[in-house]
Amino acid sequence: MPILSHPPLSRWHRFRPFVWQVAVYVSFWLQVRLFTGLRGHQGPYWHPVLLLSSAALLSLFTLLYFLHRPATPEAAPAQVAKRLVWGGLALLAGGIWVLNYQAPIIVQTPINVLQSDVIPILQNYVARFRSGEVVYRYLTNLPYPLFPNHLPLQWLPYVLPDKLGLDYRWWGLSLLLLLGFGAWQVALSRQPISWWEFALKALLPAYLFVELVRHDAWLYAQVMEPTIIAYYCLLAASVLSRSALAQGLALVLCLLSRYSVVLWVPFYFIVLWREAGRRHTLLVGVITVAGILAFYVIPFLSKDWTIFTHALAEYRMATLGEWTRSHVENNEGHVFNGLGMASWFHTYAPGDMAHKIAWLQRAHLLISGGVVLLFGGLYWRLRHRIDYRILALVALQLYLSFFYAFIQIPYAYLASLTLFVSAFLVLVVGGGSLYRRQDVA
Repeated sequence: MPILSHPPLSRWHRFRPFVWQVAVYVSFWLQVRLFTGLRGHQGPYWHPVLLLSSAALLSLFTLLYFLHRPATPEAAPAQVAKRLVWGGLALLAGGIWVLNYQAPIIVQTPINVLQSDVIPILQNYVARFRSGEVVYRYLTNLPYPLFPNHLPLQWLPYVLPDKLGLDYRWWGLSLLLLLGFGAWQVALSRQPISWWEFALKALLPAYLFVELVRHDAWLYAQVMEPTIIAYYCLLAASVLSRSALAQGLALVLCLLSRYSVVLWVPFYFIVLWREAGRRHTLLVGVITVAGILAFYVIPFLSKDWTIFTHALAEYRMATLGEWTRSHVENNEGHVFNGLGMASWFHTYAPGDMAHKIAWLQRAHLLISGGVVLLFGGLYWRLRHRIDYRILALVALQLYLSFFYAFIQIPYAYLASLTLFVSAFLVLVVGGGSLYRRQDVA
C-alpha cells in the first residue's frame, strides 16, 4: 500500500512565516495600545504585566518568523538607492506630521522647574561647561540642592543650541527626526519588500511618536527623551548593519547617555566576535572605549572619581522621595502609573520603604541579566538558523523591555523608548531576506 503524502502539512510549512508575521504586527500594535489608549486600564499591578507580555510575545514571534523563513535574494543596490530617495521624502513627511502635534505643545508649555527639573538641570550643565566651570558639583540654584547625575551625552548636544539661544526641545526633536528617524529610513531601504509595505513602514516611527503624544501631550513637553530615543534608533539600525564605525559610535552615544544598555553590551561583543570576526569586533571596541575616554573619563571622571557614586546616591534619594510620596498619596504617582513593576514591590515587598526599593533593585539586576543569559543560550542553539543580527536586535528589544519594566521609577517618557526599539522588529519582519537562514551543520 503506497504511503500517503501530506500536502496540508506542506502548505502549513509554507504558510507559517506569514502567520508569525501577522503575530508580530499584532503584538506590536497591542504593545502600543497598552502604552497609549489603554494605559492603566487593568490597574497599577496587572497592566504592566500585560505590557511586558506584549513585548515578550513580539520577541518570540519575531524569532519564530525567522526560524521558518526561507532564504531569498537580497535587495538590489539600485533598488536600495531608489528607496533611500523615497525614504528621504517619507522622513520629510513624517517630520511635518510630528511637528504638527509636538510644536504646539512646546510653544504652549513654558519650562517650569516645579513641573519638571530635567531641562533646568541640563541648562546648568551647559552653562558651567561653556564658562569653564566644574560641571559635576552640587547645583544650588534649583528649589533643592542636587548633585548632577546625568551622563555627558545627555547634555553636551545642547551646547550649540544654548549658544544660539534656541529652546533645547526644538533641538532634541530635530535630533530625533534627523538621526533617529533617518537611521530608520536607511535600515528600511535595505529591506527587499514590496513598495506598499515600504510606504507603510517608512511612516511608522512618525506614526508612533504622534500616537504617543496624542494620548499623552505631557510626555515630551518638558524632557529631552527624544534625543535618547534617537541614540537607540541609531543603535538598533547599527545592529542590522555591518559597519563597525556605526556600531561603535552608536554604543558610545547610548552608554554615555544612560546606563540602560550596559548589561547587553558584553553579549553583543561576544556575538560580534564569533560572527563578524576579531578585527571587526576590536574596531568596535576601540571606538567605544575611545569615545568613553574622550567624552567622560578624561574631561570629567578623572577630575573627581566620586562622580559616579555621587550620582547613584542622588538617584537612590530621588527614588526614596518618589516612593514615599506615592505612599502618602495613597498609591498614586509615577510608581503606580501602570507601566512598571515597581507597584508590586512598593505594596508587597517586605520591610520599610528603603528595603522595598532594595528588593526591586535586586530583581531588576537579576531579571535584566537573566534575559541576556537567556539570549546567550538562544544564540548558541540558533546561530546556524537565524542571522546573528536578528538575534542581537531581538535580545536588545527584550532586554530593554524588562530593564524599563523593573526600573525603580517607571516614568512614562523613559519607558516610551522601548516602543521605538520594538518598532525595529516590525521593520525587519516582512522582508527579512537580508537575514538568511543557514543550513544546520
